[in-house]
Amino acid sequence: MRYATRNDAFSPAKVWVLEGATLRFDDGTPAPPELTLANVKEVRLTFAPTRPEPNRFRCRLAWRSGQTHEFFNRTCRGVYDFADTSPEYVAFVRALHGALAQHAPGCRFTAGATGAAYAMNWGAMIFVGFMVLIAALFLIFNGLAWLIVLKIALLAIFAPSAFRWLARNKPRSYPPGEIPSNLLPLAESGNASPS
Repeated sequence: MRYATRNDAFSPAKVWVLEGATLRFDDGTPAPPELTLANVKEVRLTFAPTRPEPNRFRCRLAWRSGQTHEFFNRTCRGVYDFADTSPEYVAFVRALHGALAQHAPGCRFTAGATGAAYAMNWGAMIFVGFMVLIAALFLIFNGLAWLIVLKIALLAIFAPSAFRWLARNKPRSYPPGEIPSNLLPLAESGNASPS
């Protein structure tokens, strides 16, 4: 099983190759790194959108040695130039989960953000909401109530994305054969799956 991708404009292109109990990534070097699946301690799937990539998903692998490697459901062709590879990504992630279940019995399968990152994002949402409330009260008491409409419009634009991130990235574990559907893109169209 192979999956070709490039994480960003500053990284080389890689072809991830899954062969039995090993995983290697060919990155153009004479001796590409080869990793034993038995040494994988965790696989983490996340919804990781950015402004130019609102439907980006990530698979991150952590080894017992402390190494981490990750890949996304798209490949970078240049600065702000990305090609969707969702069908290939989904197929590779499913094959990788099957191989890890077989060759890495101690591997943890985790979905969403880490507990600390998730808590920080909730804290940021609460803080922003509180600050908007304070600003609204200030504007009302100073006769500038019309500016509240602008604040509400900004919330209407950004809040759905933030809530979608929070809903998908709730920290949890899952069995390798039951990958959370909201942390995989739709392979057919390249669009994100529903929340």
